Amino acid sequence: MLVFKINIGDSVRMRGLIYLFLVVGVAVSLYSLDSSDVRAEDTQPVSIQTAADGVAFDISVHTIDELRDVLQHAETLAQQPKSASQPANIALMLHGPEIKYFSIGQYAQYKDVVDLAAKLDAYNVVELKMCETAMKDFGIEKNDIPSFIEFVPNGDAELKQLSRRGYSIQ
Repeated sequence: MLVFKINIGDSVRMRGLIYLFLVVGVAVSLYSLDSSDVRAEDTQPVSIQTAADGVAFDISVHTIDELRDVLQHAETLAQQPKSASQPANIALMLHGPEIKYFSIGQYAQYKDVVDLAAKLDAYNVVELKMCETAMKDFGIEKNDIPSFIEFVPNGDAELKQLSRRGYSIQ
């Protein structure tokens, strides 16, 4: 299992994140294929390892544009909404400067990003998790965050828990 943190700070890292989302998109698509849809002669060996339960991204972005790009790439992974019986298999752990963009006091300024995140959560494309420890560091209270975001006591501990549950941590 490969575990690393993504801290987007320049265009090289952003291209790497875009590539990572594309790989995850292919992996999710391959994972969700019904075997009856694929004939033996149509299959090719695939070098992508997928976690049985999903992928968790340890996200730390510094600008609203970087956060918007992350969410837009997650949106491209979803061809359509999932039913409630198909939970999201992509978790986004928010425990960096991006937390401030979700503050209800900032909603008017960052409406497009917050609304996109809410839509992706509602469609079961992603689970958004926010670290309470980091929230305290940024002076943000739970009642300052939209209700679709799940609070976790500690982002690093939650990533470890997700890993134990079968998530691949990226």
